[in-house]
Amino acid sequence: MLFEPVVMEKTSRSERIVEQIRSLIREGKLNPGDKLPPERELAQILNVSRTSVREAIKTLATMGLLVIKKGLGVYIIETNVESILNGVTNALVVKEDEIAQLFEVRMILETQAVTWAVERASDIEVENILSIVKTAKEQIVDNTINAEIAREYDAKFHQAIIEASHNSILMIILQSLVCLLEKMREKTLSVPGRAVQSIFDHEQIAVAIANRDKKKAHDTMFRHIESVERSL
Repeated sequence: MLFEPVVMEKTSRSERIVEQIRSLIREGKLNPGDKLPPERELAQILNVSRTSVREAIKTLATMGLLVIKKGLGVYIIETNVESILNGVTNALVVKEDEIAQLFEVRMILETQAVTWAVERASDIEVENILSIVKTAKEQIVDNTINAEIAREYDAKFHQAIIEASHNSILMIILQSLVCLLEKMREKTLSVPGRAVQSIFDHEQIAVAIANRDKKKAHDTMFRHIESVERSL
């Protein structure tokens, strides 16, 4: 039998169901395209309530492991790092006291990304990073910049560095964080003077990358993220 009855443990029944199905997927006993038994049947097999099964399926769908097709059933879907991370981050509701923790993670990942960019970026990628900063600076008028334009070039700059790191997994992780921090970007860049300061920070980082100076790139990125966090 593929599924086993859920026994009483410290974790909830729905959590045990989630772990059992995840294990079956990892072991290749459940594969993309496979259909789960109907809710009533699965509840009987697992010796749990239909509510527990329903909660588990909802959790697994949020994690990007299952897809619920109305009128057709529940299916295992093809998974990869991107689909799983997107499922998790889309389900997250970041609390105010967790923002600092997000910045800590971003600090670690982006300082590493810029270090790799110094080592791995092609000349064309370096020119692109410099060009983004140059174009952003041209939008500054009387020491101010349109907030929407500032957000656009902020996103372009950080994205260009991530791509220049040539680490696809890091790219996926950071893109997920960017989604979580999008509202924070909007808030920080609306702080008087913050948007313009960010552009000048970006310029220092870009120059360090162009000079292939790993320490300078790392340190300027660190100070930039630290400064952005303080603005909140």
